[in-house]
Amino acid sequence: MNQPALDLRAYEEMKEIMEEVLPELLNTFIEYMPEQLNDLNHAIDDNNPDLLFGIAHRMKSSSNSLGALGLAKIAESIEMLGRAGNTEGAREKSAELEEQLNEVIAFFKEEQKTLT
Repeated sequence: MNQPALDLRAYEEMKEIMEEVLPELLNTFIEYMPEQLNDLNHAIDDNNPDLLFGIAHRMKSSSNSLGALGLAKIAESIEMLGRAGNTEGAREKSAELEEQLNEVIAFFKEEQKTLT
């Protein structure tokens, strides 16, 4: 079974730690991650494993920082492809990443409503 896109326990811990800056972090994530996904897909289209590695690494880190551990795990699998100098199989993983990213963004948008 796949890991959920967002680990609610991890998110709640981050929410307590981040308190006042959380709305800004969520907003940045919501704006930044779709752009990163777009760049990731261009790296796949261009068969550029080095770029794929860098983008996937940033996506993994951003996801981990807000408790989106399932999302981070997929980004890490794409990162490993790039690290190995490969983009083969990345398109399928990118589609899975996009699906989970949409779930996380929808959750964060609802969270923003409760934080303002």
